[in-house]
Amino acid sequence: MRERILFRVWKPVVVACVAVLFVAAMARAQQPPATSAEHESKGGPVVRTFGAEGGYRTEVRSETKGTLGQEDRRQVSLLAAQVFQHVDEARQALEADNVKQARKEIDKGREAVKAIHALLPKTAVRTKTTAPDGQVIYEDEREVQEDRVPLFEGMLHARTLAPIQEAQRDATRIAGVRVVESETISTEVMVDVAYVEAKLARAAKALEDKKTDEAARDLLMAQVRGVDFHYSKEDTPLAEARDAIWLAKRALEENNTTQAQANLAVARQQLEVYRQVLPENQRQDVSQMMTEVNQLEGQLRHESNRPAGNSARTNQGNILTRWWDQMNGWFKKH
Repeated sequence: MRERILFRVWKPVVVACVAVLFVAAMARAQQPPATSAEHESKGGPVVRTFGAEGGYRTEVRSETKGTLGQEDRRQVSLLAAQVFQHVDEARQALEADNVKQARKEIDKGREAVKAIHALLPKTAVRTKTTAPDGQVIYEDEREVQEDRVPLFEGMLHARTLAPIQEAQRDATRIAGVRVVESETISTEVMVDVAYVEAKLARAAKALEDKKTDEAARDLLMAQVRGVDFHYSKEDTPLAEARDAIWLAKRALEENNTTQAQANLAVARQQLEVYRQVLPENQRQDVSQMMTEVNQLEGQLRHESNRPAGNSARTNQGNILTRWWDQMNGWFKKH
């Protein structure tokens, strides 16, 4: 029996997750100083020039191919969630000494990463430095992609984030650091795609070399260091309202209107708390949503004698999804 790296304690976890951050289409470059010049033609490359006239000059030209719309962002984030499901299932397979299944899950995770790369825009960056006499003394061309993407998990379930958080907590406990697990709301979850991709490749190579313990360590590090959680107590009412909307949607999928009403009531109450902390000029959208939530609550109350049909229930689910997406946007906006 091979040595276990960590003993994981599985606990039910309801994780609040939001992924409303835009994936940057442009590569992150050095911010231009006051002496730099920048030119951008509409739909064309961005050119930044550094250095004084008559001296050494460096030109950085970047051009992005492809765009990332709202649905593509959702695809990227959902694929990122799939990657971590494969990582966790691979770890479970190794714990059960099922190397063949572990390798299958690792390969599936790598396929999902490949799909993410296919969706993300690519930016061609060309850097050229010239001496005062016009001679080129340095030149470089490369293609880059944004390697940090948001994890979109909320409308599914906690299956993805629970094992990630558990692995991170265990790693922190081993390091001798006390972890406070209460009163924290996750309002931003970012995946380091390049790091996770590298760890999956290392895990696959380790299995080829029959080094199962090494493969397990690489998979663990993908969970521990491949995801960043950020918390903000100020966002707690909004996060709780968003989670209540998600739970209401799940309840309606099971035709449990009583539970859906209870969750909608919680959402409306938390939205009111959140609305009160906003400036007056930012309250209108929240007030409108509270009105709509109240209207849906009324519809569900009237269903006690005559349940809604499939079409009406689907429409209600779409409304809840729209609210959930809208609230995710408020984390960034407000």
